[in-house]
Amino acid sequence: MKAQFFQLEPAFAGIFQSLNLDNLSAWWSLAIERVDEPNLTRGGWSEVGRLSFPVNGQQQTFYLKRQENYNCRTPDSPIRGIPVALREWQKIRWLEKWGVQTLEVACVGRENSKADRAILVTAALEQFSSFDVWLARPMPDRERATGLSALGHLIGRLHAAGVKHGCLYAKHVYFSDHNPAELRLIDLEKCKRIFSRWAGLRDLDTLIRHSPPLTHDERRLLYTAYNEVCPYPWSLKSLEQAVLQRIQAKREVPGD
Repeated sequence: MKAQFFQLEPAFAGIFQSLNLDNLSAWWSLAIERVDEPNLTRGGWSEVGRLSFPVNGQQQTFYLKRQENYNCRTPDSPIRGIPVALREWQKIRWLEKWGVQTLEVACVGRENSKADRAILVTAALEQFSSFDVWLARPMPDRERATGLSALGHLIGRLHAAGVKHGCLYAKHVYFSDHNPAELRLIDLEKCKRIFSRWAGLRDLDTLIRHSPPLTHDERRLLYTAYNEVCPYPWSLKSLEQAVLQRIQAKREVPGD
């Protein structure tokens, strides 16, 4: 990956150029509304903030991730590594090829001189709700079943793409407020390659443990849909047992 680059996605280039946000330094100096405290690990720091700009006559919200010396090692950069935000961007591009919908990238860049700085700008998921919020809504049984099947397919396609999410909490899965079959995955920083059917189990057991309770039939619906597209064959019974065993083991490890 290049040490210096900056890229505006075509859909947003005109807007950002008109705002003089056509270089990394401009984004770096912007005042932002932080969504949480900066992460001070990996020998550097990472922060995420919220901004709004006029797009086609309406205010649109974006999230700006800024990082300095917040790197991870990759096969192509095994010593110094690359900014975590750029690895997330790479995963977003990779998953798009596999039909796994994630975030809409608006801008990305890196400046590696005295410090290794990176930015990643994504459009907010307007009219989407996280999985736990979606589950809490009253809805017809058919709509709920459609959404759970779509979720199973989404996780199956993720694993078919050769990666696991690695931190698949309910807050990382978003459902359209208008179409239960339209989903998005967010927070892809911890995505990793997988090479067996067992490696993907972490996503399933994490989601089940950290979501509002699903009935037995609802879980079977999700697992059945997962099996339809997952590249690693399971029987429904064996998949249920494998996930249950992981859940029971995790209950003995507080904090996971």
